[in-house]
Amino acid sequence: MKKRQILMHLIQEREISFKKSFNLLKGYYYYLTKNTKPNSYPSILMVEPTNLCNLNCPLCPTGNKTLKRARGYMFLTDFKKIIDEIGDYLLNLTLWNYGEPMLHKDIHEMIEYAKRKRIFIRMSTNGHFLNKDTKRLVSSGVDDLIVALDGASQETLSKYRVGANFEEIIRGIKSVVAEKKKLKSRLPFIEIQFVIMRHNEHEVDKMRKMAKEIGVNKLTLKTAGLEMIDIKEGEIEKMKEYLPTKERYGRYDKDLKNKKPIKNKCIRLWLSSVINWSGDVVPCCYDAENVFTFGNIREELFKEIWINDKYAQFREAILKNKKSVKMCSNCPGTLLGLTLDE
Repeated sequence: MKKRQILMHLIQEREISFKKSFNLLKGYYYYLTKNTKPNSYPSILMVEPTNLCNLNCPLCPTGNKTLKRARGYMFLTDFKKIIDEIGDYLLNLTLWNYGEPMLHKDIHEMIEYAKRKRIFIRMSTNGHFLNKDTKRLVSSGVDDLIVALDGASQETLSKYRVGANFEEIIRGIKSVVAEKKKLKSRLPFIEIQFVIMRHNEHEVDKMRKMAKEIGVNKLTLKTAGLEMIDIKEGEIEKMKEYLPTKERYGRYDKDLKNKKPIKNKCIRLWLSSVINWSGDVVPCCYDAENVFTFGNIREELFKEIWINDKYAQFREAILKNKKSVKMCSNCPGTLLGLTLDE
């Protein structure tokens, strides 16, 4: 969804309360004043239901089997604890990170539980499980359903989404579209997300036509990212093999430096956070290995973690010298700007 669409949706669905709005303003104020212990809650939260996946994407640490942290599924009790504490303040709940969320047996219950707090919920899936209990998925309350489909044919899709079944994904998307019509439901907003890479950029127009024929709400063209990858010396040319040849489709220059300026700031550290399946709280989705773990929600309240010394020191480090933190050194630190229409 575009920014304007999300805002209109929040208003239409009455998902903006005074408490949520005031919390957002407080967070932004603390960001502007560089207060490293914000007396607020994040307005945007990413929760990782699992870091297991059915695909083997070569640039994903889960898919290429280089992820070192333990694999598993978030306990439903942990998820409910998070929502019980933070839900009244959240404007946006993102259900994914380094795994396929629909592999979690309780994913529908998670969505339904969070929806009681009138939160805008987004979920990204590789699309292989959309035919499983489609009615419950559509009825769950998920607002934005993102289906990662980086090819308009099996041949192109499987070059990166290793193990993907193109026809199965298309059938799944069509089943969700059909169930929406059957239930006369506006939701979920269905968008196909197409990450533009060298091997698939020739299919952009074909995908536009296909998305229209299937009946999804939107086709999102996303730039390929390398921030979560530890690119070693001599590997730049190898990484470039994944990046598109057309400059307008990429976020990096010839040296793989972000085209956007890298300044000593990051609004994400004041307005958003990430909780992985194990309960570990990390700064953002680029921390694949939990290098910067500020605490665990199984052991203490999120608010205590949000304003503890570890979190504050990390914010301070970004404000002083962002490039000293390798994970952040090539990231502009914005909430949006990864898709070509934002």
